[in-house]
Amino acid sequence: MDASTSALIVAVVGVLGTLVSGLLAHRSALRATTVELAHQERQWQQERRAQDRREELAARRAAYTALNQAMRHFHAVLYRDHQAYAARGADPEAHDRDAAHERREADRRALRDAYAEAQMIVPDAVLETAGRLVHHLSRTHALLGEGGAPAEEIGERLARASERLYEVRQTMRRDLGISVLPTARPEGYGAS
Repeated sequence: MDASTSALIVAVVGVLGTLVSGLLAHRSALRATTVELAHQERQWQQERRAQDRREELAARRAAYTALNQAMRHFHAVLYRDHQAYAARGADPEAHDRDAAHERREADRRALRDAYAEAQMIVPDAVLETAGRLVHHLSRTHALLGEGGAPAEEIGERLARASERLYEVRQTMRRDLGISVLPTARPEGYGAS
């Protein structure tokens, strides 16, 4: 091999080396960019999932608040009307039954609306517990409206509804991750 052929081979190898090193550098840069873009995509997806979880939690919290308020308010109205119903035994005209029924009916509709909204947002365990209470309160409302149920029976139903209010509230709080208390009211809880 003479000197010119050796020089030519060295030149060709040098040119090929330069081209290959440029190609390898370009591929390495593409790979790094691809890895960086994939990392950014994963990070964006994680942030989006976290944002979705926060929005879902906020929607559940709002639905729980509205449902809890509506159930507690309806229970309080039923209790107040029960007290008037029980006192009516001495004076049948002491309580305007039709006006009371209309007030209760408006509160029942508000509870129904809050429950309907919750049906689209809350998990089944909460919905099942709340549904039992909503049905129980509606039946108590109907008994008050009929006027044929003994005051003691309605009083017992309202006491059971109070226990169920606690159960629903604790089920909601557990779902939100803010309580570890039992869903059944502890013995003596709330006693004066």
